[in-house]
Amino acid sequence: MAVQDILTSEGLPEPDQIFPNEYKTSCFVKNVVKAANIFIGDYTYYDDSAAPTEFEKNNILFNYPQFWEKLVIGKFCQIASGTKFIMGSANHRLCSVTTYPFNVFGGAFSENTLDHISQLPHKGDTVIGNDVWLGRKSVEKLSNVPLDIKIFWYCISILNYNMHELL
Repeated sequence: MAVQDILTSEGLPEPDQIFPNEYKTSCFVKNVVKAANIFIGDYTYYDDSAAPTEFEKNNILFNYPQFWEKLVIGKFCQIASGTKFIMGSANHRLCSVTTYPFNVFGGAFSENTLDHISQLPHKGDTVIGNDVWLGRKSVEKLSNVPLDIKIFWYCISILNYNMHELL
């Protein structure tokens, strides 16, 4: 594909293209994510030399529709290879005698225990604002924590707190 085939008439990259350049290592992720609870803005890209179009499968972990939480990523964000988003259903229930998720293993376990998903703590949506750079292998576990400032997360960082409290 020639460069002119992926540009708008104004010479800008076409936001509805999967690959914004001829290298095919970066993709505009809104065009490859299909889950109804994930919203991604125009021009936000994920860079991965192995499989950039498998962003939803490889990088958004524990995304179960019945948990009713959203992942919202703004426009013009830059997501480096290996970045992971851990959704809220990765938690274990804290309101019973044990944190063990018996129900998810089926059989007599699920017949004699309450539904696991309905008992998980709901911490809210994960929202990342516009123009945020998420560095290589960063892990985002930001339920109910808005990340709306122009800041970047460096390699192999784990985020689980409100940045506004630190500034």
